[in-house]
Amino acid sequence: MTDHFRSVRREGLFEHTERGSRFIGICRPISGEEDAAALQDDARRRYPEARHYVYAWRIDSPLRLQRFTDDGEPHGTAGRQLLGALLAERIDRAAILVVRYFGGILLGTGGLSRAYAKAARGALSDAGPVRLIRCQLYMLETDYPVFHLLENRLRSAGFYQELPEYGARVRQLVGAERSRADELRQLVMQVSGGAAMLEPCGERWVEESS
Repeated sequence: MTDHFRSVRREGLFEHTERGSRFIGICRPISGEEDAAALQDDARRRYPEARHYVYAWRIDSPLRLQRFTDDGEPHGTAGRQLLGALLAERIDRAAILVVRYFGGILLGTGGLSRAYAKAARGALSDAGPVRLIRCQLYMLETDYPVFHLLENRLRSAGFYQELPEYGARVRQLVGAERSRADELRQLVMQVSGGAAMLEPCGERWVEESS
């Protein structure tokens, strides 16, 4: 199972008009086929008068799955463009749907392909592509002088940190990729002289720090 992948952090929207036809792109993170189906249902409710609801989605793990449809548009002019946008950015666990309101003027296969591709890329960009890593999480507990030293060292090393909780001692959820978990533990013990407590707290997907 992979320890990292690229996806999107939120739902993204992008709209443009080509010769009277209105294209509305929606991109959303998904965890399974049910989420992709929910996006289709949502789009039909939000835009009930549209002519076409073209979609594509892909998931690489734990099984590689991808689907797309032209939804009545000429073969090869719509769904493949949406899937291509996901593949070009190596986006996993995401779906794109483009709603089209027909404007009465035929765009031709080339124009149609470009219009769907533009809507897909715009929605994907607005959704915020991001790299996610699988983090081993730990609850760090230490006294204030050691914490102030550790906080900067952990940040400089690129380890995951949540906001600390201040009480009699300081508690903070910290984490690292599995390949760096030993490095995190060694850093904490070295800086604290073995006085800090580091309790395992499971795993979580988190955004890679820039």
